Amino acid sequence: MIIDVHCHLSHRDFYPDIYWELLAESLSKNLGIPGEQVLRDIMPDFWQKDASKIVEDMDNAGVDKAVIMPVDFELKVGKAKMSIEEQNLYHARAADEYPDKLISFASVDPRRGEKAVELLEKGLTEWGMKGLKFHPDAGYYPNDPACFPLYEKCVELDVPLLSHCGLIFIPFEVKYNNPIYLDDVQTAFPDLRIIAAHMGGISGTLTLAEIASLKSGISTEISYTGQMLARGAPRFLLNNLRMLMDLPLTFAVPFKNRILFGSDWPYANAMMEREDWVNWVKKLPKNGKEHGLKFTEEEVRLILGENAKKILKI
Repeated sequence: MIIDVHCHLSHRDFYPDIYWELLAESLSKNLGIPGEQVLRDIMPDFWQKDASKIVEDMDNAGVDKAVIMPVDFELKVGKAKMSIEEQNLYHARAADEYPDKLISFASVDPRRGEKAVELLEKGLTEWGMKGLKFHPDAGYYPNDPACFPLYEKCVELDVPLLSHCGLIFIPFEVKYNNPIYLDDVQTAFPDLRIIAAHMGGISGTLTLAEIASLKSGISTEISYTGQMLARGAPRFLLNNLRMLMDLPLTFAVPFKNRILFGSDWPYANAMMEREDWVNWVKKLPKNGKEHGLKFTEEEVRLILGENAKKILKI
């Protein structure tokens, strides 16, 4: 079974126009094409990523299950046509439409206070959502006490947290995404299952390895950072994966049992389409051999789905 633990649906009404303009500006600079062209030719494809589209893409890539989640950016970029409650319900209903394929996580900015806790509880208990997604770069640190009531609710209802780490475009700030702050979270909530997104970020993998070395509740998924490095610096990615898997964790669950597959669909498609990313991971033994590193078929199975089954409890 292949499980993709990090995906999103996408709709123009999820964010205000300024968000899409800033994303287009970032893509324009990175891709070397005019922003108007990005808005005209690339953005419409983002805006059409509904439940049917992700399931079609999953089938093409051989992915059996995917976790979908909204992102609460309102306090950073302003109100959208669709409220964060409506966005959460949109994702929950998509999972209802494809119960054998899709699992939904809730997302809410902890700075919303009691309303954040109420929305999370509604998502988990009434709408059947199975976890919480944080995007700290909207302006808060994961160890901010404002987050703690949400962590308490996750522990109470036995669902995981997936927290963004690493890269993000302007006006969001990477400093909030350092995985070091998850150390405080795991210390305060040792029963909380934490998935550090994107391998902790390019520079955060070593930090993640250190804080997780005696804390078995922290795992990671390999989307975006993995796709980017697979394209541009494969040896760096392979070395990091091998390092994580080989860490001699005397008092914690081995890290090879805590690395999950993710694609950050559809936003990482520009880096590597999900089907290509799945195939790259499947070829880890071959890819590793080219760089003098050994990966086994068992490790491939763990990454692609077996680890996620245990951490998501499915």
